[in-house]
Amino acid sequence: MKTYVSDAVAFLHFLLGRLPHGADEVFKEAEKGRAVVYLPTIAAAELYYLFEKKDWLERWDKLRNKMSEAVTFRYYPFDEKVLNLFKSTKAKELHDKIIILTAKALKADALLTNDKELVNLQEVNIIWT
Repeated sequence: MKTYVSDAVAFLHFLLGRLPHGADEVFKEAEKGRAVVYLPTIAAAELYYLFEKKDWLERWDKLRNKMSEAVTFRYYPFDEKVLNLFKSTKAKELHDKIIILTAKALKADALLTNDKELVNLQEVNIIWT
């Protein structure tokens, strides 16, 4: 089964139904049980912060429901496996390091992101378009 990692923006676009075709296909595969999409807990925390700030907590409930509906949507914690990879990325921002290193730790088929900083690193496969 293919494995993917989603950053906060990709998961938000999924919740809003605004993903570009390539990323949307990955989420559809996960909904059908044919792929796994991991959401790093740092990305989930970013989304909670955004939803709280914008008074969109119903979207947090939608995210939590999506995560519990199917075993193919999973959180991935910031753990020792990710921490031990810190020297293997050139990402500058802490949350970017954790997200890209989660993809590396999981040996994910791709990272779902439109973040130019992560795309330009060329350290993992990216799906967005």
